[in-house]
Order: sequence, then structure tokens, then C-alpha cells
Amino acid sequence: MKDAIEKVKKIITQNKRTPFVREYLFTANARASIYVSVLVAVLEIWMLVMMFTGVIQDAGNTNVRWLVAHTIAYVSLLASAIIMLVYSILYLKGRKVSLLGGRIIKSLFSIAMVAFGLFVSYTSADRGGQVFAFITVVIFVSCILVWNPVISFVGLSAIFLVYIYLQSKIIPISFSIKVNAFTTWLALFAATVNSYHQKRVEAHKDERLNELNACLEKKSLIDDLTSLPNMKCFYAKAAERIADPEKDVDSLRLVFMDVENFKNYNEKYGFAAGTEFLKTVAQIVSRAFKDGLAARFSDDHFVALADADGLEAKIEKIQGEITAAEDSVQLRLKAGIYAPKKRSESPNLACDRARYACESIKKHFGRDIAEYDSAMEKELKQKQYIINNLDKAIKNGYIKVYYQPVVWAENGNLCGAEALARWEDPEFGLMPPGAFVPVLEEYHLIHKLDFCIMEAVCKDLKEAIDNKRPVIPISVNFSRLDFELVNPAEELANCFNKYGVSRRFIHVEITESALLASDEKLKKALEAFRENGNSLWLDDFGSGYSGLNVLKDYSFDLMKIDMAFLSGFSEDSKSLPILTSIMSLAHRIGMDTLSEGVETEEARDFLKSLGCKRLQGYLFGKPMPKRELSKKIADGAYVVGA
Repeated sequence: MKDAIEKVKKIITQNKRTPFVREYLFTANARASIYVSVLVAVLEIWMLVMMFTGVIQDAGNTNVRWLVAHTIAYVSLLASAIIMLVYSILYLKGRKVSLLGGRIIKSLFSIAMVAFGLFVSYTSADRGGQVFAFITVVIFVSCILVWNPVISFVGLSAIFLVYIYLQSKIIPISFSIKVNAFTTWLALFAATVNSYHQKRVEAHKDERLNELNACLEKKSLIDDLTSLPNMKCFYAKAAERIADPEKDVDSLRLVFMDVENFKNYNEKYGFAAGTEFLKTVAQIVSRAFKDGLAARFSDDHFVALADADGLEAKIEKIQGEITAAEDSVQLRLKAGIYAPKKRSESPNLACDRARYACESIKKHFGRDIAEYDSAMEKELKQKQYIINNLDKAIKNGYIKVYYQPVVWAENGNLCGAEALARWEDPEFGLMPPGAFVPVLEEYHLIHKLDFCIMEAVCKDLKEAIDNKRPVIPISVNFSRLDFELVNPAEELANCFNKYGVSRRFIHVEITESALLASDEKLKKALEAFRENGNSLWLDDFGSGYSGLNVLKDYSFDLMKIDMAFLSGFSEDSKSLPILTSIMSLAHRIGMDTLSEGVETEEARDFLKSLGCKRLQGYLFGKPMPKRELSKKIADGAYVVGA
């Protein structure tokens, strides 16, 4: 019983209605009012027409007093319906209208309808029509418009009591009519309570849904780890600030920050501790840019939009607080700064430029801040051009193969060549590998270049064979990323089959720095080349820090010794014993040797004395197009042979 009473209290009270629920119910009434007011207006116009038509057809049944009174009643209700309609339309269209005024208009409209119903039923000569006219307007008021249970109870009770009183003035009211009136009152009250309850439940559901959407919207703009704004939020707010006409765009700077060596922190303390420390860094960054806008870009990278005045001091303060929070791991804050040039500038692009400036000083000890300048602009433009135009360059033949001769140390005869990529671009001219290879590796596009060179080499070999020209083996380079993205051995085998070239004419070069100790997957991929009949060459031996491990874990046919050992050959006496040891080691483990970077006769003679079999370098020729190499072979500048 107590539960039932509590439930009734909950239904009939409005104390728990939130502002959202009240607004929801008000809006529901505004929508309903449109339909009700239109319906009432149409009915009143129709009644006016019918009334005047009836007067004209049978004027003896009515008098002027009756006609004036009913005309006033119809016109008054029509006017209140029109006022209600206009207000509801304005409110739903978002116009600034008074909510209190709307409640007053709705109440007056309801009173007008009830008064009209009572008037018509009281003055009607048709006793059956009295009831229908009265019930119709009460249904409009109580069921179509949403009233809370208390108002419904009081209002319906007052309306029915007035109706019974007026009817008793005309004729005595029988007991059955009273019972029917009470039953109708009860049914209408139940309907109003049910309508209110349904609307209230709908309002609460919508309120919870809106709260959930607001929560999700907020969550979508916040970085889960650090609680800083994420990049979606940052880009939107940064665009607003840059475009703000009251803000001097020349005073704004976009900052990209990288906590360098954070990987070492994770390795020392673990990822859980690293996550907590990253939160600390986020708080430090947020405090430093409390007057600006800061966000987490990704990992240990942060961005900020702030005033140029005092910016470097803020960056230095962040560095100081990071050092104070952790002094056992040498964490450095690198910052790139970009100054937006115009209000319409994209924050995404501005952030990319600040990031580029930051990356330009990574691993540069003693330099922690760099501002994006015209030189970086040119570099970035070329970088973006390379990424966007690689496919076009391959398709249009801008990617060329240049061949650098390899000779036998014993007699200087040509024993092969290394295929090297050059990009002859209509906009940037001839681009060396150092300009585009690192970019393609960074964006995981290097396999497209390597396979382009591979196919061009096979095509050139096929052409030389068909034209009965001397054919020399060509070494082609593969990047470590090639093995992660595709199957190089399979692609090379397909290329052999396509052009009908013997596998012995292609040597596969893998750079030492691309190899990791005990990488079983890579070992199997390299063995696939050997199974296809290709010779495996270890390129740039000595350029990395794991040379001996590479020799232990991998099997190669030839070692290419890094040209760095021959740099300053005559002046650096340390190079001589190192080269001697490397040559001896290679021969003892069954590997042939090739030394690149040979530029002097002295270096050639020394390498020859050590037993180095093959030589490569400017002493024997720079990288050259196929036509030039073929001409030199034909002219006798190079002798092909063992």
C-alpha cells in the first residue's frame, strides 16, 4: 500500500521535474497547440459560415441577439486559436519569445475553449448537442495538451461542476446523468494522467540520451590518457582563435613539443610508470599554456597555440619542471614553432609545419627550439611533392636507373654494376637518392621505388641480351620495409619470369642497418632469394653497431665494406688495421668482399693487397645512365670479363 501511495505521489507531483523535462513538456505542448489551434480555427470558420448560411436560409428560427452572441463566441475562440498558433510557430522556429507569455497564452486558449463549450452547450436548443459540444472541447484541452495531474484534477473538476450547475438551470439533472458525468470526468482525468506520464517518461529518456550524447561529445574532445583536449578539439578551437578578428594573428605561434628520450623512461620504469609520468608532463604543459590552448598530439608529443611574447621562457619552464620531476633519465623537450601567416590558415597545416621544425632538431644536443623558416618551407614542399607524386613519377618514367660500375680488383675489368635510383623531375630537376629515399621510407612507400628499379633493371638486362650486347650482373637494393609490406623474393621471381632473365644476373643487396639480430621472419625472407638462385650481398658493413651479430645470425655471399672506412684513407692510420681485420674475417667465414668509396690509386692498391675481390667508387666511375655505361663498354673504356 505504501509503495502504491509513493507511486501515486511521484506521478501527481511535479517536484522532480528538471528544467529539461519542463522544457520538453512545454515544447510538446507547443507542437500539440499547432494542431489544436489549426483544427479549432478551421472549425470556427466553418461554424461561422454555417451559422450565417442557416440565418439566410431560415431566419425565423433565430434572432439578432442569438446571432450576435454566437458570432462573438466563434470569433473570440478563432482569435485565441490564431494567437496560440502564431506563438507556437515562433517558439518552435527558435525565435526569442517569452515562456511565461506562452504559458499564459496556452491557459487563455484553454479557458476560451472551455468557456466556448460551456456557452454552446448551455445555449443550444439540442440537448444531445449540448453534451457533444462540451465533451469535444474538454477533450481538446485535457488530452491533446499536456497538463500535470494536479492541474488536470482541479481543472476537470471545476469544468464538470460548472457544466452540471448550468445544465441544472435548464432542466433537473437525473442521477444517471450525474453518474455518466462522473464517469466521463474520471475517464478524462485518467487520460490526462496517462498522457502526462507518457510525456514525462519520454522527456526523462530524452534527457538521459542528451546527457549521454553530451558526455560522448565531451569525451570525443578529450584525450583519455591526459585529460587534455585532443586534436579534434584543438584544431577546432585553434581555427576559431586564428580567425578571431580581435586577435592579432601575427602574435600567435603554434608550438609542437616532443619529449625526447621518453622511450628510455619506459624502458627503465615500465609502461605503467611511463603513462603516469606522461600525465605529469601533460599537467606541466597545461599550466604553462593556461592562457592559451594546449593538447596532446600523440604518444609523448604535445601542441599549443599561444602568444609569441614570452613563448621561449614558457618552453624553458616546461623543460625545467620535467627535469625536476625526473632527473635520472635525461629527458629533453624539443619544440618547433610556426607563425601563422593569415587568418584562414589551417591549424592542421600549421601543426605539420611546427612538427617539421621540431623534427629538424631531434638528436641535436644543445638545440631545443627551432622556428619554421623559408628553408624548411622549401624542404617540406619537396617532401610533400615526393609523397604525392611518386606514382606519377613512376608512370611517366621520371624515376631513372643509374648504374655505378664494379670492377675486379685484380685487373680492373668490369664485373658488374649497382643499380641506383635517380628522380629526374620536371619541377625539381635531378634529385639524388638522399632527397627522396628517406622520405619514402618514412611514409612506407619505399617498396614502390625498389620494385620500379627492380623491373627497370630486368628490362635493361633483357634488352642487352636481345641486342647481343655484353651483359653484366646488377645488384639491386631492398629496404627492410620491403619485407614488412610485400614479398620481395616473390616479386623478383615474377619479374624474372616476365622478362626471361637469368637469376644469376641479379644480386640482392641488404643494408646492414636494416638487419636486426635473430629476426627469424627476415631470415626466411632472405633465404627465399637464395632458393630462387640470387646471390645475397651485405651492404654498408660497418655503418651500424651490430655488424658482428649480423655476420653471426645471417648468411651472406658477399660483404660490401662501408665507404666511411676509406674516407681520409691516407691520413687516418686507424682505417688500415680495421680494414685488414675485416677482410681477414670475411675470408675466414667464406664471404667475398667488395669495397665501395674507392677514390684513389693508393686505396685501390691497399685493398688489392688485402685480397679484396671487387672495388667500387669514383676512381672507376660515378653512377651513370644505361646509355652512357653501354657506350663506354662499346668504346672499350670498360672491359667486361673475369
